[in-house]
Amino acid sequence: MQWYDGESYQAKYNQIIAAISAAKQQGYTVSLVGESAGASIAMNVFSRDGTLYRFVSLCGVNSWHASISPRILAKSPAFKESLSYLAASQRKAVGRRPKNIISIAALSDSVVSFSKNRIEGVKNKRVFSVGHLTTILLCLSVFSFVVVGQIKRD
Repeated sequence: MQWYDGESYQAKYNQIIAAISAAKQQGYTVSLVGESAGASIAMNVFSRDGTLYRFVSLCGVNSWHASISPRILAKSPAFKESLSYLAASQRKAVGRRPKNIISIAALSDSVVSFSKNRIEGVKNKRVFSVGHLTTILLCLSVFSFVVVGQIKRD
């Protein structure tokens, strides 16, 4: 998401919507995968678009109660705004389509703890990995079969 680029939340949101629209116009079924802080905006988009197939959070900030450094929030007003919508988005998405939401976390993550990654009422998985960035990279490469399997499951 390039949270520190100074771009507004709305501009980032609009870019995601445009990418989804382009994929749908080509006939694709679209699922969202949000990692780390990007999981918050992905959840916000997923909650508003009932045509999206699945939402997968990889080591995501899925709790509006997450302890985020004030310095990070000051440097990234768009991320702060994304977090402000997260509670309502999550309630709406989980209330309507809990089986279409999957949260994947590391066994141990010092950046986003399991308690801040876990989403009540949905499938919460842990992969055999330690570390935030390590787990994200593994889930997008070596463990991609886990992510794809969760998206394709019935």
